Order: sequence, then C-alpha cells, then structure tokens
Amino acid sequence: MQELLRRFTKSLPSFSLNDKISAAAAAFAVLVALFTLGSLAALREQRLFHDRFEVLAASSRNIERANAAIYAVVMESRGIYMSPDRNAARRYADSQLVKLGQLTKIVEEWQELVTVDDASLFAPFKQRIDQFVTFRTEMARRTISVGSSAARELGDNDDNRAVRTALNEDLERLSRLYDDRMTELDAAADARGLVAFYLGGIGVLLVVLIAAAALALRRGVLMPLLDIARVTDRIASGRIKLTIPHARRHDEIGRVAHAVETFQNGVFRIQELEQHELQFEQQQADVLRERDRLEQGALSSQQRLDAAVANMAQALIMLDSFGYVLVVNEQYRELYGVPASIARPGAHVRDILAHRARLGLLREKPADFLAALRQRMKDGKPTTTEFELGDGRIIRVCERPMAGGGWIATHEDFTVQRRNERILARAEYFLAALLENIPQAVLAKDAQSLRYVFVNRAAETLFGLPRTEIIGRTPRELFSEPTGSILEEAAREQLAGRGDDEAQAHNIVTPGNGSRDIVVRRLPISIGEGEPKFLLSIIEDRTAAQRVAA
Repeated sequence: MQELLRRFTKSLPSFSLNDKISAAAAAFAVLVALFTLGSLAALREQRLFHDRFEVLAASSRNIERANAAIYAVVMESRGIYMSPDRNAARRYADSQLVKLGQLTKIVEEWQELVTVDDASLFAPFKQRIDQFVTFRTEMARRTISVGSSAARELGDNDDNRAVRTALNEDLERLSRLYDDRMTELDAAADARGLVAFYLGGIGVLLVVLIAAAALALRRGVLMPLLDIARVTDRIASGRIKLTIPHARRHDEIGRVAHAVETFQNGVFRIQELEQHELQFEQQQADVLRERDRLEQGALSSQQRLDAAVANMAQALIMLDSFGYVLVVNEQYRELYGVPASIARPGAHVRDILAHRARLGLLREKPADFLAALRQRMKDGKPTTTEFELGDGRIIRVCERPMAGGGWIATHEDFTVQRRNERILARAEYFLAALLENIPQAVLAKDAQSLRYVFVNRAAETLFGLPRTEIIGRTPRELFSEPTGSILEEAAREQLAGRGDDEAQAHNIVTPGNGSRDIVVRRLPISIGEGEPKFLLSIIEDRTAAQRVAA
C-alpha cells in the first residue's frame, strides 16, 4: 500500500491542479454513485426476494390444502359408496359438494399466484381438477336424486382412479418445482450477503481514497508550494545559484517554478532540458513495452475463446442485431450439413437458412423462420424449444439475447433422449398391463404402515372387493379376526428378515368372497439401499384345488 501511495504521489506532478481536482471529484462521484446504485439494487432485490418467497410459501400451502381437499372429497365418495341407505348417502353427498366448493376456491386462489414460467405445468393440473370437480359433482347429484348405487356405478371405474392418480402426480411435480424454487431463493439470499460485503468494501474504499487524496494533495500541492516559497525568499535575499524544486512539473505549480527558474542561468536550463529528454525516452519505452504486452494479452484471449467455442459439445451460432454471423463453430456446420463457405463469420443467417431448406432440414420457409427469429431478438427473452428435422432428428435450441442487441443460440441433438423416454413409457405401460392380467393376486403394502398401496384385478376378485375399498387400509382394517392379525404378523416378520422366503399357506376369511385357501409369497422391495419401502405379496388362490382334493 505504501509503494502504491508513493508511486501515485510521484505521478502527481504530471497533471495540472485542475486535472487532479477534477479526477478526484469524478472518482468520488463514481464511487458514491456505485455505492448508491448498489444500495438501491440490494433494496430492490430484497423486495423481489420477499415477494417471491411469499408466492412460493402461498403456493406450497396451496399444495397441502388442495391435497387435503381432494382426500376429503375421496373420503366422502367412499362414504357414499358404503352408505347403507339413501339418507346417509345424501349427507355424504351434501358434504362432498361443500368440499368440492372449497377445492375450487383453493385452486382459483392458487391460479392467481401462478407465474408465466409455471403456467405450462399448472394448466394440466387445473384441467384435471376441473374434471375431478365435475365428476364428483355429478356423483353427488346422482346420489341425491337416485341413491348410492347410481354414484357407485358412476364412480367405480378406472377412468376415475386414473384422474385421481394424475392429480397426485401433478401435485408431486408442483411440489418438487416449488422446492427447487426455494433452493434458488436460498442461493439468492447467499448472493445478497455477498453484495452487502461488496457494498461495505466500497464504503471502506471511499474512506481510504479520501485519506489518500488528502495525503496526496498535501504532498503533491501544499508541500511543493511551501518549497517554492522558501526558495523564492532565498532568491530575493541574493542567492540565485539554487536548484528550483518542482520545476519539472507540468501543472500550475510547475509553471510557478518555471517563472522562478527564469532567474537562473542557461546552464541550469540545459540540464533541465536533458533531464526532460531522458524522461521522455523512458516514457516512450514504457509505452512501447505496455503496447506489446496488451497485444500479446489480446491475442492470448482470442485464442482461448476460439478453443472454447471449437470444443463445445453443443453447436453454437452468435449473431449481431442485423442477423450477421459473429461466431459459428464446426459442430453447427456438422449438425445441419452447412459448409464453412456459407456458415462463417460475416455471412448472413438468411444464407444458412436457405441452405438448410435446400437440404430438407427446415420445415418452414426461410423468410418465415427469419421473421420469427427477428421477433424473438426484438422481444429479448431467453427461449428453449425443440423441433423435428425432416430426417427425423429432434433438435433442442436454447436462445439468449446479448448486450447490444446480438443473439446467441446453442443447438443440440436430443433424438436419443426423446427416443429413450418413449421406450421407457412403453415399458411402464407394459408392466402395468402385465400386472393387471396375470391370474395371481398381486398386492403391495407400505413397509411402515402396512396399508395397501397397490392391488391388481385378481386381488379384487380374491377379496371380493373393489380396489377403492382395499387401497389405503391395513389387513386388520380389511379382514376380520384372526385373519387380519395373521396377515399383519406374517408381513412384519418378513420385513424384519425373520420370515421364510418360501411361499406360505394360509386360510383366510375374505371380506366379500368367503373362506379361501391361499399360498402367499412375500417379497420386501427396497428403493436403492437401505430399509425396504414396500412389501410385495403374490397370492395364489388354491381353494378350488383343495376342495377337489377333499
């Protein structure tokens, strides 16, 4: 710090007093402006953070409220199904209509908080909610006008259960989305702490610069003036063969020193001229060395930029505000089969689009595509889109504006990812269809609560109950004693690792199919490492075979 201060003080004589004062005032004004702008920006960010936090908190609460309301409606529907007479069913139907109204109000309030970024995810959820409300309202109406049998006939089907499952998935996706947004807010809060640190640093810098300016003015202005005054007094007393201090300065103080120096002889003038010439040569050499250093730095930076663009995994193209190519890499040329003579810096994007159209790799007319691109550049909003080329490839394009009106876009071949997603969806559909159509009863229980979370069609036939009356209940709640206790004890033994891995035979009394002789194979299911999350039971009904053998 002392060395920097010494160099700064030494360089002061090369500037005029006006320049020094103006530069100091400008520097202080810039720092004060930066500090003020930083403070205003921090205040604005704090307000935006608070608003986003309130929206996220309200949206998270709406997830819980909507889920609770949906569950309450489902419970009322079950009450309608299980009501022994019409009057009891009507009470459940009336309560269901009230809860449907509450659910509709919750979703309407929630929709007012949905941002543009979340609208595409919220729209299908809102549509399913509307389907759910319409369906349950019709169920309540039929219950009131006809009875629980009509409601059961309407509601006991796979379409109804599919809507409920889709609603659960939508709520889970929205919940994950809001969790991610909350994580982003935590990161933003950390960034604001860093901004506060920077603002404090600017404040400290202001204090240091004020002290440095005061010290520099004392050493660079006040002390030289006192030196010249003392020499002037000595010259006035008759001693003219003196070295005039600060005579080499080019500011007002230097001119005063030069005025005093006119009383000196030519020898001193010649010596001073020689010193000035040496200083000029030194400055010239310093300027040349600095220019060489800057040229080397600029060349090195350009080489690093070219290497980074050339080794990107994605295809990249950068345009100026008029549509001319600034940067394009080889990956872009290979992706669309465009030669380097067309896709090159300085070319217009219109020529590239025309070549792609000739190859059949552009579904739109080049003029229409260019007009849409100019509109996106005018809007200045980042976008991510996917489109399919004429050869079947799926391309993901991420576009962003640049400062000054330019545009940068990365293109990536997403064909393999999209094909894998379709293969996975078909595999999941096949597995669901397989479980529904195998003759054995397949059931899954939650490892903690032992409540049924999945049953197939064969399990419904075995128990003599629809799956809506099985899912969510434990064996003790579903079966009479001692069947419920036997099944729960066997399940807990298997989860604890004390059960037999072989199939076990039981005689159970089902809720709707009487006494059955079954053979059960129980398999604990883990997700990743750790304790089992589910218990899968595969049940074979051997009642008919046992009776034939008897």
